[in-house]
Amino acid sequence: MKKATMATYMPVLSKVIESTEKMGEELNPSFEKLRKAIDDDAVAKMVPAEFNDIQMEFTDGTEQYQQNVQLLKKANVPARLIGRHRNLLAAYESYTNGCAAMTASLNVADQTVDVDAFNAAEKVQETEMERVSNDVQRIMNMVM
Repeated sequence: MKKATMATYMPVLSKVIESTEKMGEELNPSFEKLRKAIDDDAVAKMVPAEFNDIQMEFTDGTEQYQQNVQLLKKANVPARLIGRHRNLLAAYESYTNGCAAMTASLNVADQTVDVDAFNAAEKVQETEMERVSNDVQRIMNMVM
């Protein structure tokens, strides 16, 4: 078995971070639009195609995050980073589950949002992304 090194681990971590940031930037305008519609009690007034597009974008984003989870699971982690990596993986998986729950809260058929589920998923995402950021920062500090 090949020994895990920083040279093999860091590119995986960087790829996950970059794709997460990129996806977040792509999804944020749709999230903001939907959040405003929910807050204004105007989800039913949205253009159906727009609501459907948001749901599809959220689905695509969640799939990307699930692929990132798999990358993190398969990563060859240097021994001194194993604990931090496990923390990162757990937080990233929870974040991804929050994204999946948010996506599941959207019902395209009748253009409704389970607001309680949506809000709960949003809180999970905020909490877990903070954990992900902290874990990445700690890993970077250990590497430097």
